[in-house]
Amino acid sequence: MAYSVSEYLKMFLSLFPRGRAWSRDVNSVLYKLSNAHAEELTRIDIRSGDLLIERDTRKTYDLLTDHERDLGLPDECSSVSSTITERRSTAFAKFVSEGGLNKQAYIDLAEDLGFTITITEFKPFWCGLGVSGEGCGNQSNIFYWQVNTYINPDDWIYFTSGSSQCGDMLSVVAGTVEQQCVLNKHKPAHTIIIFEYFGPEYSAAFSGAFNSLPSSDQAWLQGAFDRSFDNSFTAYYGGGEFDKPAFDEAFYKPL
Repeated sequence: MAYSVSEYLKMFLSLFPRGRAWSRDVNSVLYKLSNAHAEELTRIDIRSGDLLIERDTRKTYDLLTDHERDLGLPDECSSVSSTITERRSTAFAKFVSEGGLNKQAYIDLAEDLGFTITITEFKPFWCGLGVSGEGCGNQSNIFYWQVNTYINPDDWIYFTSGSSQCGDMLSVVAGTVEQQCVLNKHKPAHTIIIFEYFGPEYSAAFSGAFNSLPSSDQAWLQGAFDRSFDNSFTAYYGGGEFDKPAFDEAFYKPL
């Protein structure tokens, strides 16, 4: 914890000799000079404490570029438009990564990037090993595995005072492109990853043009998506045929 200006000033004044030439009056030159030195020492003291924070790649700001240089970042998986928060997350993930060719290693790697995942493995149907009811998968299935990413409120990155910067979005689920790149970079070279994302609806995420209507709203009976996917998608519901344009007249289907 940094010493305050008054504490440093008290220390300075206590070091000087006693006497009329060494006045401690607040208007004296000695007092003003000592106060100036005290302010500088307090500033240095505070900055020294900041180094303890800057050592942590999850909180660093001033030394972020230095951390990235030490870690070989940005690399092929880094986005040029990455925010401060995303850059910290990438640096931390690379700093703590230990590697490994097992499920948990990739789950931990994704967690370091800010994602909660599970992994689904596939296998072909082998005679003598497969049982009734199992899928008859192709023999190449053994080279595929699926990463299931679960989006929840904790995955959102929010704009925070003192941490974010001008231009950062107020809230976003960021880093999915980097996540795929990093996992593909560390996967066994002979395997292929299938990425799947699960979570709450994205009615507010696609854009303001995707205006989801609740099922209780009878407006969908007169024009289900006339306020989404632009006005060319005008599906109609009713008896008889779909006698109104749907999918911009390219989609015409009898009921």
